Amino acid sequence: MAEKRPEWKDSKYEDAKGKFKDLSCDALADWLIKSRKGNKKAIVGSLNQQIVFNRKKNPTYAKKMKCARNKAMKKLDK
Repeated sequence: MAEKRPEWKDSKYEDAKGKFKDLSCDALADWLIKSRKGNKKAIVGSLNQQIVFNRKKNPTYAKKMKCARNKAMKKLDK
């Protein structure tokens, strides 16, 4: 059985222009909430894609994306 590989999907929202790498976990969560207008599905989708595509090559970056995802969800659930 062939292994299913995830495909990269570009977002309809503004380009991050390096913000994913440059911003701290908390600042990234705030920026995503603002830029995606509080759309949980878009925020989680963006971060999950970063996690999946970087978890083996760059595990510390993937960990930062998990942190940002958790912080964004906590802020949106308030």
